[in-house]
Amino acid sequence: MKIAVIGRGNVGGGLADPWESAGHEVTRIGRGGGDVSDAEVVVVAVPGGAIAEALDTVHGLEGKMVIDATNLWGVAPRRASPRAPSS
Repeated sequence: MKIAVIGRGNVGGGLADPWESAGHEVTRIGRGGGDVSDAEVVVVAVPGGAIAEALDTVHGLEGKMVIDATNLWGVAPRRASPRAPSS
């Protein structure tokens, strides 16, 4: 399978290494961006606060299956708004 991994850190590298060892064709995309047009699936593995910046430099995402492996490490979580009572 052709897999593109956006993010070369602990999560991205930790996923890409065994996939390559298993025989998958892995494209690793770092801060410089790149093209994922040939990938069958794209994994986004960047810090939660860097998603927009990371995706701005990647081309070929249209119509791809994308797996989100981001996390909010170091980012304060947002609290959900209280729900209005049902009537």
